[in-house]
Amino acid sequence: MHRVLAFINPKLSTRNVGDLFIEDAVKRILSYDAAESIDIDPRQPITDQHIAEINRCDAAVIVGTNLWYRQLARPGRWCFTAEQLKAIRVPIIPLGVGTTRHVGEDNAFDDDTLRQLRIIHDSCHQASVRDERTREALAEAGIRNVTLTGCPTLYRSLAAQWTMRPLDSERPVGVSPSRMNSFPVRATPYSALGVQPYRRENHVALTVRKGQRRNVRSLVQILQRKRFTLTVAAQQDKDRFLGWGIPWFAPSVPTLYRYDLAPYVDLVERSFGAIGCRLHGNMFHLSHGNPAVFLANCSRAESYCQTYGLPYYYCPDHESLTAEQLNEAVERLADRGEYARFAERYAHFHRVLGDTLVANGLEHRLKQAEPAKQLARRAA
Repeated sequence: MHRVLAFINPKLSTRNVGDLFIEDAVKRILSYDAAESIDIDPRQPITDQHIAEINRCDAAVIVGTNLWYRQLARPGRWCFTAEQLKAIRVPIIPLGVGTTRHVGEDNAFDDDTLRQLRIIHDSCHQASVRDERTREALAEAGIRNVTLTGCPTLYRSLAAQWTMRPLDSERPVGVSPSRMNSFPVRATPYSALGVQPYRRENHVALTVRKGQRRNVRSLVQILQRKRFTLTVAAQQDKDRFLGWGIPWFAPSVPTLYRYDLAPYVDLVERSFGAIGCRLHGNMFHLSHGNPAVFLANCSRAESYCQTYGLPYYYCPDHESLTAEQLNEAVERLADRGEYARFAERYAHFHRVLGDTLVANGLEHRLKQAEPAKQLARRAA
């Protein structure tokens, strides 16, 4: 009998598509009683009724996003109080939660945040974090029952091993794409932008943020010179600045922003890869075998890429990367050798994530790695 879960789910009152990616992945990975399970929005005021509903479930799962800030409790971010957390009688299990630290910031938490984090972690067998910096921050706070699993978004495909999806030109004649692809996506019968699908050889998804405007505009010029076509995969309304353009100076770039998973899945299917500033947007492409290069403005993407051996460039908002760095970033996107270590780390943390879920009594749908083929021994 599947367990009834209370999802502590930031996606409910946000228009950030990244939270949609995370929720979708968590609910694909976990096997649970979908009819009886509930969602609780931590960004809105929490009532006694909410606590009672959680206590009728078997466990509460914090849907992994960026929550472990220096100050956790803030309207629109996290509205649980320490007293409310203490009133929850079922395990509270963080799943792939991360922290954010900017240049010069240490790993400290304020007193209320530290108290809440200890209540949460004391309630569960093993908590799951997104990256090494998050694990370090919790360890410095004296919280030890923490396992580094990565973000659930990376394991959306459920596949136990990562391989780069083949280009259209690499598919053998007579073999269907579905048989070649270890990371199936749910194809949609339409293109996200109302045009015919691009060939995967030359179309790139660009993930952006306003603080990286100069870098992003330079990246657009480099990609266009290399004859790539582009779609901006916006995650927030403020990411749409390239869709407006500046006549004769900076032409507009086709931009996707919709609080709906289907067009982003469609974009994965028809893209060569992803490059840019959004951690979960790039991760969504990686989850289905597309390469990705990251521009990291803080510890989120920096620590994640260091943990997984992914190509990245550290650049705080409103600072500029050189033309040489941005050209190199595009070259690394197409270099299969850049992703060899990542494939090893992917397989390792896939196993760790599965073990962590089981240790917390959570059923999952993650696929098992195929056993290595044994060579037949020759008769003496």
